[in-house]
Amino acid sequence: STGKTRPLEFRIKQLEAMKRMISENERAIKDALHADLNKNECTSYSYEVMGVLQEIDEALENLPEWAAPEHVQKNLMTLADDVYIHYEPLGVALIIGAWNYPFALLLQPLVGALAAGNAVVLKPSEVSENTANLIEKIVPQYLDKELFQVVNGGIPETTALLKERFDHIFYTGRSEE
Repeated sequence: STGKTRPLEFRIKQLEAMKRMISENERAIKDALHADLNKNECTSYSYEVMGVLQEIDEALENLPEWAAPEHVQKNLMTLADDVYIHYEPLGVALIIGAWNYPFALLLQPLVGALAAGNAVVLKPSEVSENTANLIEKIVPQYLDKELFQVVNGGIPETTALLKERFDHIFYTGRSEE
């Protein structure tokens, strides 16, 4: 609730930093995906990296429009007023990654959450250990450490996270019953 994520300039700088993070670590990302899931370079780039980079580019291109106040129709009660909708960040989002697309299904939601001005806790899948460890290493090197944190671990860590209050939770997958 510091308001640090609200300014458009901050969000743009963080998205640009995220793009740099991916570009500067592309080899390590592909290597981690190969070690975890035996994904070849083409598959790693096409299904994991490229989509995230496209999401970042789309957010950078459209964020000023998305963040702008949306003027709405006036009525009798608001004729003398400037009437608009101003979108606010939700707060803190938790993104729980999936093992089968451990990079894309963790970082694509991060793009949207970051663009919307939210702080984020990332929980990579422990099944894709090399990718999880890489994400834990590189995210704090590029993104604001206070606002974008990575929690590695298995079921106990995920269970502990889910006991905390989050304003939004992103999760792709299913729970075992």
